[in-house]
Amino acid sequence: MDVKYLSDDKGKITGVFIAIEEWERLQKQYNINEKAPADSGVKLQQSLAEAMKKVKPNEDET
Repeated sequence: MDVKYLSDDKGKITGVFIAIEEWERLQKQYNINEKAPADSGVKLQQSLAEAMKKVKPNEDET
């Protein structure tokens, strides 16, 4: 299994990344029926847009 650890700027592990194929195999093996909400991509896009506004001010505001 190819596992990648995600960490914050202090080196503290905050998450784990596994390939989708591995996740699907684990779902079958352990009978996990959790599905991502249909609108999760929209929510992510909105969250990223809001975060970018905070990091990069509009040119009108400079």
